[in-house]
Amino acid sequence: MSLQKNGKRSGLITIAVILCGVFFLTALYFTKLQEKDLPASKGKIVMSQKQGINKKDITGNKNKAVKGDIIIMPTLDYNNLQKDKTLKQLMVSRKEGLGIKKSLDMIVNSDESFKIGDVQISMRDILENAFIKDGEVFEEKIYDSGAILPQKIKPYGIYVVQPGDNIWNIHFNILKEFYGHHGIHVTPRADEPIDQGKSSGVGKILKFSETLVIIYNLIEKKVDSNIDIIEPLSKIVVYNVDEVFSLLQEINYHNIDRIQFDGKTIWIPAKKI
Repeated sequence: MSLQKNGKRSGLITIAVILCGVFFLTALYFTKLQEKDLPASKGKIVMSQKQGINKKDITGNKNKAVKGDIIIMPTLDYNNLQKDKTLKQLMVSRKEGLGIKKSLDMIVNSDESFKIGDVQISMRDILENAFIKDGEVFEEKIYDSGAILPQKIKPYGIYVVQPGDNIWNIHFNILKEFYGHHGIHVTPRADEPIDQGKSSGVGKILKFSETLVIIYNLIEKKVDSNIDIIEPLSKIVVYNVDEVFSLLQEINYHNIDRIQFDGKTIWIPAKKI
């Protein structure tokens, strides 16, 4: 009896193993069959957001072709001021209109570029940097030719900082030369304090002039916020010619000590020289 029971048990185990094997092979077969029917896997394609977007005409002319020639102004090269007769004469004529000769190196318009050493820079870039620093908007106009220029062309005085210079003396030299052109002699000590340390009228003008200039770092190509540290041949002082010389023209030098200045605003007698 024991042998019969063991034989039956062995038979059942054998049948179970065979059934499991058949089930496993059947499952494997259907899995392979499904894999053949599935599409191949592909990598992700990332579409650029710019693709398919129609470009807009920044001039606002949708159907009108841009007409006219773009006029490229020649670069004014500081290094050739003495060699280039045409450039030299241009600078002389521009300075004469302001009543100066030596106190500024160049007069550059806001739509022009100039070069000092190996550095070429445009007035547009300097003004953009200065306006951004002051939190203002630099206004430009896009012309039919495609040129992008300041809305109003203005002259700017350029002084290239030399060894031994300081911002005070640079301002003072301009003031002395301007008044000298009008027949007024400004003494070398006119900028010194008077009456127990009180600032002279000339001193107040020079202090106020610091608010009218841009100190530009040629190496770093940015506006420098520290006007007291000026490095030779690496920085320039940029003057808003219209503002500076309009101020000087409004001052009666003989009443210059009556000028009042509170650090931000200057009050001058309303009488021209």
